[in-house]
Amino acid sequence: MIRVRRKRLFIYGLPVILALFAADYAYSFIVQRSLAARDKPAMQISVRTERGVTGHNTIGIDEGALGAGSGEHFLHFATLGDWNFTIDSRPSCPKPIQSLSGRRFDCVGFMYPLQTGDKIKDFCLLRSTQTCCYGPRPQFNQYILVEMKEPVKFQRLTPVMISGKFVVEPKPDDGYIYRMEGDSLSNIGDDVPDVDPVKSAKQAKLPLFDYTPLMAMAKRPKLDGVANDLRTITGKRVVVAGYCVSRSSSQPPRLILAKSWWDGVAQGTPPTVYNAIAVFPGDAGQVPPLWKPFQVFTGTLKVTTDPTRWNKDGIVQLHNAQLGVPGVTRSIGLSRSGPFIPLDEKLIVLAAFLLLTLKWQKRESA
Repeated sequence: MIRVRRKRLFIYGLPVILALFAADYAYSFIVQRSLAARDKPAMQISVRTERGVTGHNTIGIDEGALGAGSGEHFLHFATLGDWNFTIDSRPSCPKPIQSLSGRRFDCVGFMYPLQTGDKIKDFCLLRSTQTCCYGPRPQFNQYILVEMKEPVKFQRLTPVMISGKFVVEPKPDDGYIYRMEGDSLSNIGDDVPDVDPVKSAKQAKLPLFDYTPLMAMAKRPKLDGVANDLRTITGKRVVVAGYCVSRSSSQPPRLILAKSWWDGVAQGTPPTVYNAIAVFPGDAGQVPPLWKPFQVFTGTLKVTTDPTRWNKDGIVQLHNAQLGVPGVTRSIGLSRSGPFIPLDEKLIVLAAFLLLTLKWQKRESA
């Protein structure tokens, strides 16, 4: 049977421990609510990687993940897609879509310029965009001709929200069936300036990762092992720059950062273990947006010396990676979404307390 070994400590200590645990959860809840109220945007926009007709990487608006602010005044491309218009058949517009004509809406998409210059008035708003400039022309029901009242800044791969009057106007010979008279444009993605990796690494007094020794290993048999230049920086904090060409579905995802750009099929240089590294972000806040492929990370470099694991783990990995360069670029602090004391640590403390105050004693026979 279980008996109390230290009664006074058990009576006063157990409530204190449980109160501390409860306070930890309560404080974490309050902090999360406060941050959500402070940082909550008017609309939650999510994008996702897709495969285009030719197989090239595509970034598309995930309209199923739209959050608050996307109510009856938000125009979905999924709705516009119900009109399966083609040059040959030219069916009439469905009544549900026709009823939207002449009303004001907000619509999120990607800009395809119809004019040259940094500021333009006429462009197409697309549901998705090919990262390859040789991508096929989208279907009529997957874009809107936008005519802004005033010139706006052209955003190449960053999603934008257009507000204005939507018009069903089938003019396929002119290249469109939907048109919008735009009043305003809002940036959805963070307008984060590009980071100069050479200058930033020098300011932070950190080494900048050089792909040259890694790429040179492709010309040697695996028996030669890892280059000495890589061995000397393993375990150190370094700055790495490259193109984010792949990411896993985990949260936070495992990223593949390559020296050169790749479109996913044919354009650019395909990533290999000799020209790319695996990046493990510190948390979801350190994952770059899909529309900014070139990124700079700072983290702890690790090298896999066992050649049999290279195909699975890669040769070089960057762990606890953080976007940018700490102390030089704008910091995106590592966030904690849960309590400040992890559950496993709580269980260890509670178990140690019970072992200290309780004891097992055999029941005495009558």
